[in-house]
Amino acid sequence: MKGWVASLTLKNYPSVDIFGLNPHTKKTVNIQVKTTKIKKDYLIGLRHDQRNIIKEVITTPYIFVHINKNSDVRYFILSTEEFIELIEVTDDKYFNRPREIALKPNYPIAVQVSDLEKYEDNWDSLWK
Repeated sequence: MKGWVASLTLKNYPSVDIFGLNPHTKKTVNIQVKTTKIKKDYLIGLRHDQRNIIKEVITTPYIFVHINKNSDVRYFILSTEEFIELIEVTDDKYFNRPREIALKPNYPIAVQVSDLEKYEDNWDSLWK
């Protein structure tokens, strides 16, 4: 991992799945991993009515792992800032979409695999 040492967290550690350390620079990074198999979206653990706390909740880079029905694996890597921006843009687009029945403000926010494609194999985002 580019000279970094990675360690998995204990089960149910809040908001972090991997601790990373560069032993030469002493820089650390905490990483959140979300995985889905076959599904085309990821729930991110926030509702639309919680958008005001996004920056408090999203504090680490994210790696999204998608495994399709053929067991092909894809990785989408976003820095904290990239992920916050993506949530805001995609949720605004979803919320403002024309519909006959208004959405309730407590719907869960999700990101689609198609929204993540430009971040595929973007490993340098972890070190930003």
